[in-house]
Amino acid sequence: MIRFFSKIRYKLATENKVGKYLRYAIGEILLVVIGILFALQINNWNQQRKDNASELEILNGLQNEFNSNLDAINNSVNQDRMISHGCFNIIALIRSGKMEEQSEKLDSLLQFVGSFGSFDAVTGVTDEIINSGKLHILKNDSLRIKLTQWSGRLTDSKEDLDYRFENYHHNLMPFFTQNFPLVNGDLTKEITNQLTGEILPNIKGPSPFKTNFEELNLMEFESVIWLHKHNNDYVLYTDTGLKKEIQTILELIKSDISKKKQ
Repeated sequence: MIRFFSKIRYKLATENKVGKYLRYAIGEILLVVIGILFALQINNWNQQRKDNASELEILNGLQNEFNSNLDAINNSVNQDRMISHGCFNIIALIRSGKMEEQSEKLDSLLQFVGSFGSFDAVTGVTDEIINSGKLHILKNDSLRIKLTQWSGRLTDSKEDLDYRFENYHHNLMPFFTQNFPLVNGDLTKEITNQLTGEILPNIKGPSPFKTNFEELNLMEFESVIWLHKHNNDYVLYTDTGLKKEIQTILELIKSDISKKKQ
């Protein structure tokens, strides 16, 4: 094609048809430019198509990850609330003056308030997107910002979890083991081996050792329970905030996926 155009230009030049030659040369240049622009546009379309496919794949991965996190945070929030209620019931029992008459209930509550869990977020997809530099593929500015902030929010949450854990084991457990037969907690629980389905053996029968309720320091008892509730309430507050953040992120993801499929 180029050789064909060259022959035409040569013929016009040798025939001294300058005007026609210039018009033809300009037309040829415009044709080449249009061809280049068309090729670039096709390349841009192909790249855009690949980017859209990559973005949709990332969005689907994020949706699965944050749906999993939403389930986990719901379990954690529910557990946190029950622990706070358990602490409240222990304090009510302390103030009632009827702990000895309701010792079995107390055994159950002492076991329960120590069965707190923790929200362990799944972050594989988010970490891979950020660490691999793929974050720019996501066109939603709000979603990108929230994903970059997600790690920091989890770090803040872990600080509250660690503080609750340390307080429980450094303050509550020493007090409990010195004053209560914690082995009685086995009478109110059933643990199953998750690998085999086998029910793990528990201690049979209550402990022969009894709490000396007359010498029990009730103010200290109430204080350690209140401190545990106080720390647990902070975890509950943080988990509730994380739940709202997860829901917001999922709404952004859902909206973007919907737009991609239109």
